[in-house]
Amino acid sequence: MCARCLRTKPDRTHHCSQCNKCVLKMDHHCPWVANCIGFNNYKYFLNMLFYASLTCIILVVTSYPVFLAVLSHDGTDLRIAYFVLTAYILAIALGILLTGFLSFHLWLLSNQYTTIEYCEKRSSDDQFKTKSPYNRGCCKNWMAVLNGNVLFWCLPCNRNLEGKGLVFQIRDDLKTKDEPKKDEMA
Repeated sequence: MCARCLRTKPDRTHHCSQCNKCVLKMDHHCPWVANCIGFNNYKYFLNMLFYASLTCIILVVTSYPVFLAVLSHDGTDLRIAYFVLTAYILAIALGILLTGFLSFHLWLLSNQYTTIEYCEKRSSDDQFKTKSPYNRGCCKNWMAVLNGNVLFWCLPCNRNLEGKGLVFQIRDDLKTKDEPKKDEMA
């Protein structure tokens, strides 16, 4: 039960104090998109990070000749030189930050953690100390969020809604002996 909403709370659901609602498989509240990142929009968040990081990298690589030209040319207006140098340095800094943030989220995705589970539960819960109980292997973890067709992973469509955010498969080694496996049910 959620103490604030007074509703039943499924696994991996958390109450967001900024949005004042429970969010399925909540990862974090993102101030940049002014919304919670969770089950319904995690793929779109990853797409946004990927394209923003890629844009910064392309910007840095393609503007490098301009950067060198401004540095080597003595007759360049100081205002233009200041603008080019500042923009280039900021693009590098933003590219490094975004690529690092994307890498962290791809690692979380590979290990089937949310940011909240990684930060809070990993230090206190025995189940999360070594490995997430929801981790089914890197490839299956990616498919659980991005969907089975690899061609659509970088496109903001065709997300995986398996379990509707209410049910998540746990690792086979954590299932009880009484509980039938998916193969045995068929």
